[in-house]
Amino acid sequence: MSADPTLVGGGHLDLLVRRLVADVLVVPLEHVTMESALIADLGAESIDFLDLVFQLEEALGRRIPFTRWQRYLEERFGTGDLSHTITTGVVRDFALCEAQFK
Repeated sequence: MSADPTLVGGGHLDLLVRRLVADVLVVPLEHVTMESALIADLGAESIDFLDLVFQLEEALGRRIPFTRWQRYLEERFGTGDLSHTITTGVVRDFALCEAQFK
């Protein structure tokens, strides 16, 4: 795996995450905004998040244990119904954290 060095610094992260979400959820890119709730608006299911983290691994060129995604959500939002909370922007924020993770 090799990451695109312009990914974060060059501002491509928003578009990359939107494309990954569109690909994983099989929805048109124009339906995916940073405010789109992946479950409530785009129909994501739990297995889709596993695929999304895998796709982020490929794009960022680093291993990302799925448990890190789960911990990120729990620390940020706690537990409960996250169907309206997990947005494309949340995925972007997670990707940004992972891109900077040493």
